[in-house]
Amino acid sequence: MLLEMSEILEPITSDPSVRMIVLYRIDGTPILAKIRKRDLTILGILYWLENQIRDALYHIFNKDLDDLSFKFRDVLVKMYPVSRTLVLTLIVDENASLYKLEADVESVCMKIRELI
Repeated sequence: MLLEMSEILEPITSDPSVRMIVLYRIDGTPILAKIRKRDLTILGILYWLENQIRDALYHIFNKDLDDLSFKFRDVLVKMYPVSRTLVLTLIVDENASLYKLEADVESVCMKIRELI
């Protein structure tokens, strides 16, 4: 199933503006992570996410949000609920084409919902 999810995420991971993509369970456990290039910014954000993921997921699900976004220096962190138990998190360059990215995310979320 992880291999199938990895293949489903390929359109997003192939986007050069996407630095990292992680699929989290609602309890904050990462299920699948793909990092384009390791750098200190990404590692700092990952550390922050580890400590904040439960609170962020609580707000997404209990406030019925479509997504949640944070800006750190030159990157955006975007979190999208996939199902009641999964959240897709992206770290993208701040100048990324969000229109195309949003369309890809919508498609990917639908495919993952069908898979689970």
